Amino acid sequence: MSLLSTTESIRKGQPLEEAFHAFNQISQHLTDSYQQLEQQVVVLSQQLAESNSKKIQYLSEKEALAQQLEAMVETLPGAVIVLDDNRLVVKANACARDWFQHELIGHSWAEIKAKALINIESIDGQFKLLSGEVVALSTTRLNGQAAEIVLLTDISHQQALQQRLEQQKRLAEMGKLSASLAHQIRTPLASALLYASQLNSASITAQSQQKFSAKILQQLRLLSSQVTDMLNYAHQGEFIKKSVKLSDFISRVQQTYEEKAVDFIAVFDKDKRLIISEDALSGAIANLIDNALDAIDAEGRIVCEFILQPNQGLLISIKDQGVGLSVEQQKHIFDPFYTNKINGTGLGLAVVKQVVEAHAGRVTCVSEVGLGTTMTLTLPVIAPPLNQQPIRSV
Repeated sequence: MSLLSTTESIRKGQPLEEAFHAFNQISQHLTDSYQQLEQQVVVLSQQLAESNSKKIQYLSEKEALAQQLEAMVETLPGAVIVLDDNRLVVKANACARDWFQHELIGHSWAEIKAKALINIESIDGQFKLLSGEVVALSTTRLNGQAAEIVLLTDISHQQALQQRLEQQKRLAEMGKLSASLAHQIRTPLASALLYASQLNSASITAQSQQKFSAKILQQLRLLSSQVTDMLNYAHQGEFIKKSVKLSDFISRVQQTYEEKAVDFIAVFDKDKRLIISEDALSGAIANLIDNALDAIDAEGRIVCEFILQPNQGLLISIKDQGVGLSVEQQKHIFDPFYTNKINGTGLGLAVVKQVVEAHAGRVTCVSEVGLGTTMTLTLPVIAPPLNQQPIRSV
């Protein structure tokens, strides 16, 4: 009975052994898989640590570069101002803070510019700081962003060098002028002295005295004109301007040519005032009228017209029907020392151009050989608004 029991137990224990064997195999397989997984984790951890190390190094280098760039921008000798999309200042370097001398961050750039920068007339992109430095301004928009960078560079030194260069150039030109001017002055002076000596003659008639006096006056005027041209040219376009009534200015020019073949036409507001250098501008107009008188014959006349334009511009034209100028002559008439006159210094029209540009204006020439010449000055006018009083002609 016990034998049968034992045999049956063995038979029943075989599946159990097989189960244990299968369990052991699965356990071994899991152990092997876990070990492989552990190895992979170790490898991946090493790779991740290496990657993190490189990333940390890259970020560190990038941060160091950013700090270097930040330091460079901060210490630049020019002003760097960053604006957001609303044109408010979000960043400014040390130079900008020093130049503008007040809080910049969060303020409107338009307001800062209006308060701290003085526009230099006729020169785009150049301004003067309240402290006196001259700066060049440029604006750059960041790629793909609405923000802008404003750069201001101190060009005071370059401008001073340019002025010195211009001064040296002008001095050299003045030296060149002196050589020819000595002869130019000697000729009318000798003529004036000759006519003056004739006035002492006891046998001279009253008519001859009048004739000689007129000749002396003519030569003296020529001398005065030559000296005036030289002095005005030496001014380098720098003239003191003041408020002048337009009607008084026109009357001054008219009085100079009362007995000459010049017709004046003037249309203007009787209360209009100009900010000009009266002596320099009247001299420039006189220069143009004298040239026109030299170009016409005995029966010809000059038309000098003053028109106050609606856009606050004063237009002055001097028109003659004289010999005219060739195309080649028109290319050089404003060059210093260029002249087609025997007694000319070649400075007249160069001075005219200089005076007009000193008033922020421009001068143009329209001429044709045999038909005449029209010289036109267009000058901006700084004056109160035109009133409603009647316009008159003189």
